[in-house]
Amino acid sequence: MYQNLSEKIPAAPDTSKYPRSIFLIIATEFCERFSFCGLRTILSLYLRNVLLFHENEATVIYHVFIMLCYFVPVAGAILADSYLGRFRTILYFSVIYAIGNILMCFAATPPLAISPVTMTYIGLTLIAWGTGGIKPCVAAFGGDQFHLPYQHQRLQQFFSIFYFTINFGGFMGMVLTPILRKAFTCFGDDTCYAMGFGFPAALMVTALFLFLLGKPLYRLKSPKENIMLNFISCILYAAKKRFTIWREYQQGREAAHWLDYASEKFSAKLLGDVKIVLAILFLYIPLPFFWSLFDQQGSRWTFQASRMNSEFLGTQMLPDQMQVINPAMVLLLIPLFDKSIYPWLAKRHLLCSPLHRMITGGIFAGIAFISSGLLELKLEESYPVLPDREEATLNFINTLQCDIGFLASFDSDITLAAGERKLFNVTARNITTYHAYLVAPPQCWDVQLKNPTLTILISAKEYQVDTIIVGLLRDNLKAFVAEPDEFKKSLSGRPKVSRVMFLRDTKSFDNVKISLMTNSDSKNAFIVPNKDPFSVSAYMEFEPGFFQYSVYKGDSDLEVDHKASIYLELGAVYTLILREYLGNIVFHKPFIMTPANKIHMFWLIPQYLFISIAEVMFAISGLEFSFTQAPNSMKTVTIAAWYVSVAIGNLLVIIITQARLFKSQAYEFFLFACLILVNMVAFSTMVRKYSFVLLEPDSSVIMEMTTLQNYSKKLQGNDRNSSTLLTPLFNEK
Repeated sequence: MYQNLSEKIPAAPDTSKYPRSIFLIIATEFCERFSFCGLRTILSLYLRNVLLFHENEATVIYHVFIMLCYFVPVAGAILADSYLGRFRTILYFSVIYAIGNILMCFAATPPLAISPVTMTYIGLTLIAWGTGGIKPCVAAFGGDQFHLPYQHQRLQQFFSIFYFTINFGGFMGMVLTPILRKAFTCFGDDTCYAMGFGFPAALMVTALFLFLLGKPLYRLKSPKENIMLNFISCILYAAKKRFTIWREYQQGREAAHWLDYASEKFSAKLLGDVKIVLAILFLYIPLPFFWSLFDQQGSRWTFQASRMNSEFLGTQMLPDQMQVINPAMVLLLIPLFDKSIYPWLAKRHLLCSPLHRMITGGIFAGIAFISSGLLELKLEESYPVLPDREEATLNFINTLQCDIGFLASFDSDITLAAGERKLFNVTARNITTYHAYLVAPPQCWDVQLKNPTLTILISAKEYQVDTIIVGLLRDNLKAFVAEPDEFKKSLSGRPKVSRVMFLRDTKSFDNVKISLMTNSDSKNAFIVPNKDPFSVSAYMEFEPGFFQYSVYKGDSDLEVDHKASIYLELGAVYTLILREYLGNIVFHKPFIMTPANKIHMFWLIPQYLFISIAEVMFAISGLEFSFTQAPNSMKTVTIAAWYVSVAIGNLLVIIITQARLFKSQAYEFFLFACLILVNMVAFSTMVRKYSFVLLEPDSSVIMEMTTLQNYSKKLQGNDRNSSTLLTPLFNEK
């Protein structure tokens, strides 16, 4: 009687295995993350070093880009849930994404004669729309491949694997992309950003191909109604209704919930779903502060690394490569937390809720920025001391072989020793004139001075550093004023000889060439042309190490009888000063204008460890919370709102950066640390009032279980044993 029953009853979903489509989704996400994180890693340095934006401007552009990447998910969520479905939304935005990557490669290719700034803006905008459009869909699309609640355990594992893949792809992108832009030289430059942007473009095209490859395997869910429109309409209708009956509401005729005013127009299920989503969105309010800290790894922390010592095992690490520490640590921390730390805490009934883990993650983010602030305070000791508002700096250098007396209107009587350099910070409102009186002994070394005294006028300009060099001209005391220089560290972090200054006493001593060379390199040469008594060369950057410098006279490469050594350290700024007298070099000395980078990049590891712990506890838990608490019809919208919190976090960085509240970057780091710690206190208060909802089965499972129940009812009158066989399935609900 029942031999064909199995043909009529739909088979229960196979929950023993992962859906095969998951592996293609994960592979696609790996390529996309490699592409995005690789491009993002080198972006801030590209903006500063190639397009020559100021660090603050580069920071703003970087965070505007990231902000747009996380605002666009709202559009992606609306299209996915209401019009296109998740599959087509991911597909269309991936095409836009790939085009943006290709344009970034074009922008970094000078022979194409395309405006690099304009093309960069267009490329970044398309990439932001592409990655933003697919962000809210990929995780939810992966979740669609599971049968809930049967595979709830596997869904939780999927989120960990998915996040592991994100970080592994990001890790590889962060490691290889900086190497590609540095290992290749192109278009006459010692770096190749065209390669750095071109490889991520190729990866994005690969991601698009892999995604299309899995179409026959996907569980595709087409939108049946405009969920977003219903969501917004329900809120607006309830708010309007409540406002119109406000007086009755005051008289005690209030509804149990303000959304219940919309019950006459919208279904009870929609009202329930909207209430759940609004409760989740309420918890999102404090979250932007976390992302304002987290995303500074690609801007402020990268610039911080560029001012540190990068030597390791005889090679130079790249500052943008330090970002790789975060995904590397996350890859290690995810299994550690899943297999050890969380089970250990669960046994002690600690941090069982994803919201409680998020609070702890926020605290770790604050600790990370306290660490970065303390490190910045130490790094500031090696930064150039630049004049502030209504200030100027006067840099005096004595090239004589004897001490000279120095009397100025901005300082008392002092002695400027032979070969000595002294700095004076003076008040300067616009342009302020100072007098200085110099006195040298009549017999200076073996030179009889005709006029051993000198009075000079110095025009000190606000924010400006002026260098005054004391020497001789025709046996008279003479002061030469060099063009202003900021003595900032090189953008690449390499040693920088800001300029070579040559004091010439003999007219015939023209076209001087100062050559700096290692044992294997003799091509680095400063040319100090013309016959002026005082000449200055352009600046050059070098690899760190020992160099010999020699002076050549004229075009015949006739070496003057002089050769000396100098050790150029990472990050240091040097000024080399030489003085000629009667055809001989009588003074030569390299002056360190800005100290070298003494603190090693590895001191960044503590702050990266703290921010990685914060990410594991905050981001993964938040992603799990967003997906499991949202109604099935609104999961993508909820995840999109999660991403919007990231965008607002980047907006906070832009606002604080543009406000320029502090002269010291360290105090800005401390401000962010205080903001996140106060924020987590507020968040913990909000969490106490939140009630978790039970996991909602997806529509396919509901249909399968309803069908089985109908068959069970038919069987109950004929065969109790057959009915009993189906009972465990219903109990699982």
